Amino acid sequence: MLFMKVPRKKAEEARRKIVSGGIYAEGYKAFHDEQHVYFPVLHAVEGYGTIEMEGEKFERVKGLRELLAGILTDEELENLVTSYDLVGDIAIIEIPDELESKQKQIADAVLKTNKRLKVVAKKLGRVDSEFRVRPLKAIAGENRTETTYVEHGCRMRLDVAKVYFSIRLSNERKRIAELVKPGEHILALFAGVGPFPLVIAKKQPNTNIVAIELNPEGVRYMRENVRLNKNKNITVESGDAREIVFGKYRGFADRILMPLPRSAETFLDVAFAGARDGCMVHIYNFAPIENPYADIEKRIAEEAKKAGAKAEIVNRKIVRPYAPKIVQVVVDFRIKKA
Repeated sequence: MLFMKVPRKKAEEARRKIVSGGIYAEGYKAFHDEQHVYFPVLHAVEGYGTIEMEGEKFERVKGLRELLAGILTDEELENLVTSYDLVGDIAIIEIPDELESKQKQIADAVLKTNKRLKVVAKKLGRVDSEFRVRPLKAIAGENRTETTYVEHGCRMRLDVAKVYFSIRLSNERKRIAELVKPGEHILALFAGVGPFPLVIAKKQPNTNIVAIELNPEGVRYMRENVRLNKNKNITVESGDAREIVFGKYRGFADRILMPLPRSAETFLDVAFAGARDGCMVHIYNFAPIENPYADIEKRIAEEAKKAGAKAEIVNRKIVRPYAPKIVQVVVDFRIKKA
């Protein structure tokens, strides 16, 4: 979708203009860097630049401020984060430090605003473990962090406190699945609970998919999800992607998925080892919005040279905004070994 690029000094004026004109794409997040604000829009607006990327949807809690008006002060209401990630029947919310003492009231109010919700879980810190898991704690509703999530016709069991999972790559999973051709051999590195393999297998069952995950909890849930969705073409491998590919899957793949949130580029040697001639690789990376592809494409070229192969960039796109000045990108490239 399109994002309108506006100098920060003119952001409020531009926001009012596109809202009043019915151009603002409701239900999507705006974001900003040091110089500009990027507003999601339904079409280009004369006089403003645009950038195309996947919009980040969010669930906005209707009536939350009204529910908390008698509990929080006006200043506290200004600090209230009114959006959340919805995974299955679990809302994952952020409580600012200054509202810590009111977290139970806030969580209870979130539950009241959405009949689908059974659990409200609070973010406790950064995604900072070996298994890319964000610390979470259930603070309202049922005392659990396990749920069932449905995407593109696939059911997935997972525990949001024990495995890495991103709802924000849903459009990417659909895009990749639609690119896959019958008969392909696919390596899904860093597969988590299996979202990429499951969506691909649903769309194109005539494939041979090997899904590799290091986190034992991710492996356990992925195996459960393969059974749950009755997939016959997904092989789940538990362990380090480098060891498994170098040991068992050299020259195996027609397509390789690399959705590791950070440091996927350190496994490019694994991709070149696992690829057949003509293999398509999809690698994801976080990068500065002003020059988002330079670093990852440099690493691809370096690894291609080391492997005695060539890498042809086929597609590149910004997937979503991640943080101020930072976006997540995907680069699709073809490996030529001949």
